[in-house]
Amino acid sequence: MAEIYTGYKTVRCDDENLFNFYSDKSKETNWFNLLENQYLVVVDGDGNPLEQYKWQDGKHKKVANKTLESGMLGKIKPLNVEQKLAIDMLLDTSITVKVLVGSMGSGKDLLMTAAAFYLMNEGNANRIVWCRNNIEVRDTNSIGALPGSLYEKIGWTASPLIDHLGGEDALRMQMDSAKVEVQFLGHIRGRDIRDSIILCSEAENLSRDHMKLLLGRVAAGSSLWVNGDSNQRDSKVFELNNGLEAAIDRLKGNRLFGYVYMPHSVRSETAKLADLL
Repeated sequence: MAEIYTGYKTVRCDDENLFNFYSDKSKETNWFNLLENQYLVVVDGDGNPLEQYKWQDGKHKKVANKTLESGMLGKIKPLNVEQKLAIDMLLDTSITVKVLVGSMGSGKDLLMTAAAFYLMNEGNANRIVWCRNNIEVRDTNSIGALPGSLYEKIGWTASPLIDHLGGEDALRMQMDSAKVEVQFLGHIRGRDIRDSIILCSEAENLSRDHMKLLLGRVAAGSSLWVNGDSNQRDSKVFELNNGLEAAIDRLKGNRLFGYVYMPHSVRSETAKLADLL
């Protein structure tokens, strides 16, 4: 059975290749056959993480433990090794297509939001373009046509931003200052989005054509960030035609592509009860 690609490869400390790996001072030999931008996670005999490296540009690069500090979101430290890898990948500006996939509560939206604001504050982007397909949760009834402005119609799709920024007023302030744009997926065709982080949440509800559409909007100075959970697809359409899974399968190993799978929930003990149902 083919190994499922997670964006990293875990190696126990007793692996025979580790001796060769650590003896290679240049770290320029790909002892573990990693793909470009794939991580190496070295663990002890009990599975506890020891060190992490990223294979990039013909060399293993050691992954530092980084803290995200982005003003409104405060300081965010990684709570597990997958979050550590995710932060490293998100802050790597040489990677222009970034994907996080994981269970609910693994921190996908929080880390992407914090890293996007951090990079924007550092001058690496002028704005965040928040985009999401307006698919309602499976087996819920439609609320019908919504009146009002574009924000009043689609503002609900930015609920993760509202949660992480501290409320709707905080999001509106960012929108008024042109730091954040909330956009409907169906309205971005033909756009040329420059110097921006295009952030698409709930990407399990994207088809291959949707993913192609998003990739085609990435103009000079921009990058595309997407996250999702394959267990939360809300339509049969996306079980048969899933753009998120296709992107990982087709783009893994590309120099511009980064991906980390995050299987562990870091939410409250009560929220974790959802995994038991």
